[in-house]
This record gives sequence, C-alpha cells and structure tokens, in this order.
Amino acid sequence: MTRAPEPGFTTFDTLTTQSPDAARELAEALITEAATRLRHSPGFLSSRVHVGDDRRTVIHRGLWRDAADHHAAADRLKELADRPGVQTAKTFAGTPAPGLHGPRTGVLPGRVAVATRHLRDPESYPALMDLLNRSGDWKRHHRGFITATPHISPDQLTFVNYATWEDEDSYRAWMADPRISEGQEEIARLEAAPAEYVLCAVVADIRAA
Repeated sequence: MTRAPEPGFTTFDTLTTQSPDAARELAEALITEAATRLRHSPGFLSSRVHVGDDRRTVIHRGLWRDAADHHAAADRLKELADRPGVQTAKTFAGTPAPGLHGPRTGVLPGRVAVATRHLRDPESYPALMDLLNRSGDWKRHHRGFITATPHISPDQLTFVNYATWEDEDSYRAWMADPRISEGQEEIARLEAAPAEYVLCAVVADIRAA
C-alpha cells in the first residue's frame, strides 16, 4: 500500500456569513469546488470543510504538497469569498510542524478546534512549541483525542493549532482538565493579541483524485 505524501503547506480559509443559510450555501459551494476541481489540482492532498458552532462561520482547510502547488488554485477560493452573504474572509497559509497523535489517530473527528494565535515576535514560536511538546505526555493518551497539528506562518508571527477529538464528550473532558488552563496562562505570555478560537464540525473531507 502506497503511503500518502506528507503535506508541506497548509491553508485555512475562515469566512463568516450573515446567516446560517448563507453558511450552509457557502459550505456546499466549497465542497463542490473541492470535489470537482481542487482534488484534480497538481500537489493537492486534501480538503476539509467545517461549519462553526455559531452556524455562521465556515472554515476550509487545504493540505498541499508545497506552497507553489497551492498558488495555482488560490484564485478560485478567493472568488468564493465574494459570494453574497459572506461578511469577512481571512486566509492563513503556512507550514505544518510535528504535532501530537492520540489514541484515535486516523478517525474522522466529531469535534474540531481551530486556534489562531498572534505571537509577540519570531522568538516566541520555539518557546510555544516547547510548551506544547512538554504537555504531550498526558495529551497523547487522552480518551478520544485524535491529533493536534501546529502551523506557523512564514514570518513566524501567526500560529494555528488544528486539534481534533472523536466526539463532544472527549473534547469536554479534555477542556475540563486543569492542566489545560495552566498551559493557556503560559501561552498567553507569548501572545501579542488574544487568540481566535473556533469550535466546529467537519461537514466534508475530500482527498486528491
């Protein structure tokens, strides 16, 4: 069996809409675009579409072989941000770093958290990675945990952590652990602005053709 290539570049498109109906229509448009065009693009690895708990936020995560492959398909994704009902659109593009793998690695997540952090300076990135690695001993064995993958922007000032769990119960148990709040206090010292935290559910997971 051929092993799937590891992504060298990741994009997160976060779009807010004016209503749940607009979010649903946007998610459907993203799914159609990924299923009919993106999955045939050179270097495309996978596309995952999420809808936030607020029912107005849609997040598209794209995994690519490298940055050059993504640029060829980026214009079409930007066009979707101009759809009626879309209020804001933000794109993060960066490199994934080694993350944490839990006991449910490989399972399609029932719960996803996308945390975007704005770091004080480039030196904060290795300090943040050290904090995450030190917390890995207990997280790797947490019931229902799937993976947490960190990503860093080219200027090392924007950090996105993509964390997944099997279901709502495992997510709630994770967040209830006192070690989570302790870690958040340490991370806050490295930030230049409050983190943006989106809880969401996966509505489509599309692989390359």
